[in-house]
Amino acid sequence: MEILKKSAIAVSQELSSKEEATKLAGNLLIKSGNIQEEYIDSMLEKLEKEGFATYIGNGVAIPHGMEEGKKYINETGISIIQSHEGVEWNGEVAYIIVGIAAKDDEHMDVLSKLADLIEDPEDAKKIWKLDSADKIYELFS
Repeated sequence: MEILKKSAIAVSQELSSKEEATKLAGNLLIKSGNIQEEYIDSMLEKLEKEGFATYIGNGVAIPHGMEEGKKYINETGISIIQSHEGVEWNGEVAYIIVGIAAKDDEHMDVLSKLADLIEDPEDAKKIWKLDSADKIYELFS
C-alpha cells in the first residue's frame, strides 16, 4: 500500500489561512482516493476544537480528522503541501502541511519519518524550500 502518492503533493502554494490549507490537504486526499469529502469537515472540526494537535513545530503542520471522522477514510494516506511564504498556524508559521487520513496505525511509519526529517530546524528549512513534487516524494518514500 502506498501511503503517499505523487498526486497528493502540491508545491509552491499560496495559502491565506490554516483552514484553506486544511481544505487543500483534504482535497488532495480525495483526489488520491483516500477519503470521502465528509472527512474534510472532520479535519476542520479538529482545527477548531483541538488545534494544538495540528502543529508539530519547525514549520510543519499535520491537519487530520477527529476520531469519529475515521469512518470517512477509504484507505490510509497522506498529502503534502509546500508553501514558500507559509501560513499562520496557531501563532507559528507552517511551510509544510501534511494532511493525514489514518485508519489505524499505518501512518505511524510516515509520521516517524517526518519527525526524523524535521527534528533538526536546519533540515526542516531545507524541506520548506523544496518545490519539486518528485523530490518531496523521494524524501518521504
